[in-house]
Amino acid sequence: PLHTIEALLAQLRGAAPPFDAVYWTGDIPAHDVWQQRREDQLLALRTVTGLLRKHLGALPVYPAVGNHEATPVNAFPPPYVRGNQSSAWLYDAMALAWQDWLPPAALETLRVAGFYTLQVWPGLRLVSLNMNFCSQANFWLLINSTDPAGQLQWLVGVLEAAEQRGEKVHIIGHIPPAHCLRSWSWNYYRIVNRFEGTIAAQFFGHTHVDEFEMFYDEETLTRPVSVAFVAPSVTTYINLNPGYRVYELDGAYPGSSHAVLDHETFILNLTEANAPGAKPRWQRLYRAREAYGMPSAFPVDWDQLIRRFQDDESLFQRFWYLFHKGHPPREPCHEACKAALLCSLRTGRSIDPSLCHALRPTLPFAQIQELWRQRQLC
Repeated sequence: PLHTIEALLAQLRGAAPPFDAVYWTGDIPAHDVWQQRREDQLLALRTVTGLLRKHLGALPVYPAVGNHEATPVNAFPPPYVRGNQSSAWLYDAMALAWQDWLPPAALETLRVAGFYTLQVWPGLRLVSLNMNFCSQANFWLLINSTDPAGQLQWLVGVLEAAEQRGEKVHIIGHIPPAHCLRSWSWNYYRIVNRFEGTIAAQFFGHTHVDEFEMFYDEETLTRPVSVAFVAPSVTTYINLNPGYRVYELDGAYPGSSHAVLDHETFILNLTEANAPGAKPRWQRLYRAREAYGMPSAFPVDWDQLIRRFQDDESLFQRFWYLFHKGHPPREPCHEACKAALLCSLRTGRSIDPSLCHALRPTLPFAQIQELWRQRQLC
């Protein structure tokens, strides 16, 4: 609901310490996809952009394109498709709405295919990917699912230039890489491996829950090289409280790693908020390192956490509770459910059973994958 978004943004204004930037990882319209027209999508774009500008003022906001921005939902044709069937109606409107946040070069590629790069501050570059070009639900990708918009080729060029300049890079997008079509996902995984020294962090959304995806070296699949953080959604959705994420980063100083040092998740408890006469109160649900007893928040720490989940049942059930933003389903998560969830956390690329072997699964990979697919909300 619009008033939920406004309540969130209103209480962010007085945040202490103040924020440096906002990563907005997509999905602007409501999920009533059966009754949406282009006019509805554009109104949602302008309305939510206006709310962000109203409540956050001069704070820079860096958006990514979600799968719900299109109508029909998930329909994102490659850039060579012209005319009324193209996505020009959407990208042009985004460029107009976001022109105060993005420089001209970023607006130019945004208008073409919905992705862009820019310098956040000295030493840190941002890449915003249009993950709809890897979506399993985008029927346009039946034509070409490998790199339909030339986005991966473009990404390699951006990362290579950043590497030569000594820049670190943050990647944002909507759909997490493991949810992508297999060929795109595996190629992206290879790129992350190649530029592990340049890519400081990855941030995604889409799944509505609080999770992450691991990336390992391709040679042995044992050395953690990166983490894709998947933040929960503000959407009030299937017994989920609205939530958002605040990341603590290594600061903007010469030689900074720009890595994630910790993160906090905040929620709106719907049971409390819907009580008669109550006012919406956003509250911290947890802080990652504190909740999981992690010495730091580097890839190796998240890998070790998954291993600890295997043997420490109370720690895993704590994760299950936080995974659902403080409102887990009535059915507990044991055995097969646990195997499927832990496998998904290790699997940063689509349909790869080898990434689950280290967890000693008791079920065949196909069965694990099907169990987890049944639980996905998006």
